Amino acid sequence: MTVGSRTHPDRNLSTAPCIRTQIACAGTWAGSERAASLLELPGMLAWVHSTPAGSSRVGGDVHYVSVCPGCVVSRVALADVSGHGKAVSTLSGELRRLMQRYLPELEHDGLMRDLNRAVQQGLDGVHYATMVAVGWHNERESLLLANAGHPIPCVFEAERKEWTWLEINPEPRRKWPVGVPFGLFACADYDRTAVKLQVGDLVLLYSDGVTEATNPAGDELGPEGLMNLVRQLDCSSAESLGVQLPSALRRFREGAEAADDETIIVLQRVPTNGHQPSCK
Repeated sequence: MTVGSRTHPDRNLSTAPCIRTQIACAGTWAGSERAASLLELPGMLAWVHSTPAGSSRVGGDVHYVSVCPGCVVSRVALADVSGHGKAVSTLSGELRRLMQRYLPELEHDGLMRDLNRAVQQGLDGVHYATMVAVGWHNERESLLLANAGHPIPCVFEAERKEWTWLEINPEPRRKWPVGVPFGLFACADYDRTAVKLQVGDLVLLYSDGVTEATNPAGDELGPEGLMNLVRQLDCSSAESLGVQLPSALRRFREGAEAADDETIIVLQRVPTNGHQPSCK
């Protein structure tokens, strides 16, 4: 694992020797200091870039990457809390606890339901949180995604060299609101979608600080602007795209500092034999 400035794994989450975890939020880094890391998972690489906005030490973005004790199921979560400070700390603690509880499970049902309840009960009724959760089963080569009002991820098919949106189509006639941010409703449903990844495929997760970036004229990048941007970048690896995208965003802003926290996670399917983490 290559670790960037002041990025560190949280080693207190479990005593199991083969659980590899990283939890981080903008509070991990000071000011506009950039931090990035390349994480090795079973059958997958994850490039994580996170930068807080302005001089605040506590930003609204929280991310979590973990591997189950059997080194089969990996989980990745990216959340964005409306507000900073206590609201972020509350979500971060609950996310850490629940990710550990549901670590061996590929399905997200329990995790999403319990997080919604925790945000409802733990915050002040004003704040809410969006989150995208990814579960990767290495043996099945299957990625399962659930979304709570977070910006829609996109996927790069290496064989076709094509980017597409990774959207979730909710089932009709549901009793509760579907796919809404955590904390808005006491009861909510969260559908999921599954996708088979081939070696070389990429999945891009990002916070709204990416798509809401503005240029000096006040024009917002937006989802389609992001899609046009990544289509021009090198998609040969998670690290390559993960390094280039923040630079491309800065060029779009013409060098201006980001107005919001900026988190980018690039996942890449890799051959298992050459990238199998050791559980010793």
